[in-house]
Amino acid sequence: MPRLSSEAKVGIFVFIGMIILAYMSTRVGNFKFGGQGVYELCVFFDSAAGLARDAAVEIAGVEVGTVRSIALERGKARLVLAIQNGIEVGSDVQAAIRTKGMLGDKYLEIILGSDTAVPLKDGDEIANTMSAADVDRLLNQLSEIGEDVKTVSGSFAGTLGGEEGKRSLQVIVNNLRELTISLNNTLRDNNEKINEMIANLTQFSRDLKEAGSSNKENLNEIIGSVKETSVHLEDTIVALKEIVTRINKGEGTVGKLINEDETVNNLNESLGSIKEISDKINRGEGTVGKLINEDETIENLNTTLTSINDYLQKQDTFRTFMNYRGEYLFGCEDTKSYLSIGIQPKEDKYYLFEVIDDPAGKKTSKTTKTTVDGVTTVTEEEKTDHDALKFSAQIAKRYYDLTLRGGIMESTGGFGLDYSFLKDRLVFSFDAFDFDPDENPHLKFKAELFPIHHCYIAGGFDDFISNEGNETAFLGAGIRFSDEDIKGILSTVRISLGQ
Repeated sequence: MPRLSSEAKVGIFVFIGMIILAYMSTRVGNFKFGGQGVYELCVFFDSAAGLARDAAVEIAGVEVGTVRSIALERGKARLVLAIQNGIEVGSDVQAAIRTKGMLGDKYLEIILGSDTAVPLKDGDEIANTMSAADVDRLLNQLSEIGEDVKTVSGSFAGTLGGEEGKRSLQVIVNNLRELTISLNNTLRDNNEKINEMIANLTQFSRDLKEAGSSNKENLNEIIGSVKETSVHLEDTIVALKEIVTRINKGEGTVGKLINEDETVNNLNESLGSIKEISDKINRGEGTVGKLINEDETIENLNTTLTSINDYLQKQDTFRTFMNYRGEYLFGCEDTKSYLSIGIQPKEDKYYLFEVIDDPAGKKTSKTTKTTVDGVTTVTEEEKTDHDALKFSAQIAKRYYDLTLRGGIMESTGGFGLDYSFLKDRLVFSFDAFDFDPDENPHLKFKAELFPIHHCYIAGGFDDFISNEGNETAFLGAGIRFSDEDIKGILSTVRISLGQ
């Protein structure tokens, strides 16, 4: 049986790898060969701050599509939604921008209407929208509440303040005491009559029941209700008598308020303290007084809330990328692998960390001095460790389509630059590192093409000015995911397991 050559083995490996990468990309990008497809709807919002492209579109907590594009039109944010075929959206639905948790990602929720509404078709517009919470509106309402509190406190101080307010409150307490005494006397004098009334009412209910025996079905419910009412009325009277008795004995808060002068004095002192507090608030003293009377305090509060809002908006731009790339080096007939993690705190700045498996290995030099009979001999030994991994840690800054990079490259110092075309679907890169004075620097030119969203192919020349014969052309492929893509994969896995 003939043996396969090295080129044939590499070709088979690359072919299988491309099939796997294409399958994973279709799973992540929701692209299906011969699948159901999507249809587009548009919706307008006054503001779409924090909502990114490819954000999820959900109905009842289930993802049914994505936000395809966000653009400015007629002074509003115009969103184009890609909805899965088979998901019917009526003309009376409502769209709203939501946030997952306190600091979670933003997504668009569609709230369904009636089942009889006419379904929207491809290109139709969702007319009903729900605006997100507005911090400025909340601050305005807080200011209005502060003004209301100030007005109420002033009215309260004007009503209870001074000797006239104390006299009025004393008159009210005396009237309440007299009313309680009169009520107690009335109940005591008419106790027998009340009991007789309850007994007559009970007998009347019995007589009514006997009289309605011929029409029992119609009167049974009414008679039962009257009987239950009489029982409740008797219990209420007994409870009321007990309350009046406890009040006369000076028990409870009302009893002490009526019978004890000390309680009345305490109440007067409390009212005086309340008046003193309201006066301090009117003069702008204390935290509440400053909040109500000083514009500077309100402005500081507005500034603090604005800073919090700015911080939360910055968190929406923080993104993370994971990338794997394999390059077949034609010069040494071996594969060089890269595993990268990118952290992007801003749109024009990111940090790149890489682990590289280089078939050329890592070279180290060792100098040995030997002295024999007064003669010193210097021996320099160079050793290559083929199992050692190389590391990169770079910082990058983007200016329009040009990106400058610098830092540690393959365990040595270096710099690089990238230039993007076709909205970042085609990228040309140049790297220079390993500036050894005894050897030429390591220069690398590379081109990356993204035919689909998550997969790309790469090719170029590596170490093309090497003076040790390491120059080689290479061809490879890679796959890249963002944190949003990883969340999509995990949600797809959970849905599949649940089914």
